[in-house]
Amino acid sequence: MTNRLEFNVFTAPAKALVGERPRPFGEPFAFDAGTSTLIYGEYDAVLVDAFHTTAEAAALADWVALHHRNLTTIYITHGHLDHYFGLTVLLDRFPTARAIATPGTVAEIRAADPDMTRVLLGLLPGQVVPNITAPQPYDNDTITLEGRELRIIEQGRTDFPHSTSLHVPSIDLVVAGDVLYNKCHMYVGETTADSRDNWIAALDRLAALQPKYAVAGHKKTGEPDTPDAIAQSQNYLRHFSRLQRSGLSDQELFDEMGERFPDWVSHQSWLMFGFS
Repeated sequence: MTNRLEFNVFTAPAKALVGERPRPFGEPFAFDAGTSTLIYGEYDAVLVDAFHTTAEAAALADWVALHHRNLTTIYITHGHLDHYFGLTVLLDRFPTARAIATPGTVAEIRAADPDMTRVLLGLLPGQVVPNITAPQPYDNDTITLEGRELRIIEQGRTDFPHSTSLHVPSIDLVVAGDVLYNKCHMYVGETTADSRDNWIAALDRLAALQPKYAVAGHKKTGEPDTPDAIAQSQNYLRHFSRLQRSGLSDQELFDEMGERFPDWVSHQSWLMFGFS
């Protein structure tokens, strides 16, 4: 094999949400910027994550088409809707591609609370296709692209109950999904002290791979996809846990995190405390 794999990252910007913020403080109600990564060889390509809205998925499809590769696979890292609701648009554009995720991710998607899904869809009225496509379960732990391995890493509970990342050893690349954030406030609103410890351990697993490139599921637009984000994410989680143990009010905790991470984007109360 002489041709090496390459990758490109598409970042969809933050988008305004309709409705009231869960807490009456922080930035105007919005969804944070997200990423999708195309890994490609001479002829074929694999896309990681599919975005949220129709407009995002359509823009992503156009961007993928510019690479002039045969899109064989769309891999979904986990079951948050902003990572797979765009599948319908992408599969309409690339009908021979397969959409896959681990059995654990597919089970989480199928078990999603329909009432909560309706609430979340109501935050983006008219912006999501009505016929949502779910990925199919994929039982293997490796995806092959032009003879090279894309290895699935089971990460357990991070910002979602069942999270995964991808490791591409041939190019020292980790596509981390929402295990990793890059100067974007992290979704800790559904975490506990124990689950944050597991999240930190998941980041340790990524660091142990010694990647040259590390793509976060959510990032500050323009930030490089470097492994520095791994330690930064761990620092964020540890700092949040320390502050939460100190007995601060929600607003005091929120303000302290903003002061500690002043150059991080998406300082949203829902990211810190959830939607309830």
